[in-house]
Amino acid sequence: MKENLKILQCSEDKYVDAKILPLSQKHLEEIELSWKPELNKNKCWDKDLEFSKYLHEKPSLKFYVLEYNLVAQGIIGLLPGRPSMLERGENLVYVAILTVAPWNRPDINNSPKYKGIGTTLITFAAIFSIHLGFEGKIGLHSVKTAENFYKRLDFLDLGNDINYKNYHYLELPTDDAKLLVLNSLLLDNLSN
Repeated sequence: MKENLKILQCSEDKYVDAKILPLSQKHLEEIELSWKPELNKNKCWDKDLEFSKYLHEKPSLKFYVLEYNLVAQGIIGLLPGRPSMLERGENLVYVAILTVAPWNRPDINNSPKYKGIGTTLITFAAIFSIHLGFEGKIGLHSVKTAENFYKRLDFLDLGNDINYKNYHYLELPTDDAKLLVLNSLLLDNLSN
């Protein structure tokens, strides 16, 4: 599975190779020390997330970190094999969580250090889905502030889910997932 993906380093206006790694104890400590104070200060939706709790309570949830310069720039939690609501009888990879470091969020920082973190993590989820035989299909529940981001990536909004905090449930269909991965490969080739 592809482990290097491109993100935009804003200060240099160039793409750099970031790595996808499994979430480690080092990353958990980094989140507590570097991320959480900023997330709390800015009253972000994810300020109270306890990743270590997820790791122990939901072993089927696979956490990955997008890392650049040995620093976690974003995190994604994937749950493989969930049923698709869009394509009945098919499975997908469910994105249980996607969060970006505070210094990369335009709503917190007027000059983010890196851009494309969320898109890169979603691309990784599509690649993960393809490798599992789910044809790139991804599903997720979105907080209100992220719905437009997912719609720009061509996720289909299947409406509010009264069983899950009334969040909107969205899915990325197979063709759109494959296009997302192809765009990533094209970017990789163009920037080398």
